[in-house]
Amino acid sequence: MDMVLIAAQSLDGFITKHSEPGTAFTSPEDKAYFRRILAGFDACLFGGETYRVSRDFIRERLPGPALRVVMTRSPERYAAEAIAERLEFTDAAPAALVAGLRARDFKRCAVLGGSHVHSLFFEAGLVDEVWLTVEPVLFGGGTPLLARRAEVGLVLQATEKLGANTLLLHYRVVR
Repeated sequence: MDMVLIAAQSLDGFITKHSEPGTAFTSPEDKAYFRRILAGFDACLFGGETYRVSRDFIRERLPGPALRVVMTRSPERYAAEAIAERLEFTDAAPAALVAGLRARDFKRCAVLGGSHVHSLFFEAGLVDEVWLTVEPVLFGGGTPLLARRAEVGLVLQATEKLGANTLLLHYRVVR
């Protein structure tokens, strides 16, 4: 299964602006790109905080038929919010989660955050590609792309201008 980490960040490497949750800072071009590309994935993974911040979008407006899986330490707390074959909550470790998705014949999975989830999947060696939008803003603080130190080699596959000042970078992870 292809595992693609998709994120947007400021030029100085933050996926949130200071302590503000979410990606309100991203350009309209990035938002349009994000909605368009999600149609190519049959599963999407989120952390519990990302779900809490973007609950309505994830539940009702996320494009495509993709299964949404929320990683949380307390999946039972969200049992009433689960939607059969559409929205699931799990406390499974990344390797077990991916194995379960493969067993159910999922082919492409978008890892959508946040930084703790990004770190878990890199640590488990499960990320194949990184698609990173770089927005032309500097925050000087916020949530970094990764929650913990990591050393991951990447090979640039493509670049694309999403707008006049927004850059999209496609990387393959070096194994």
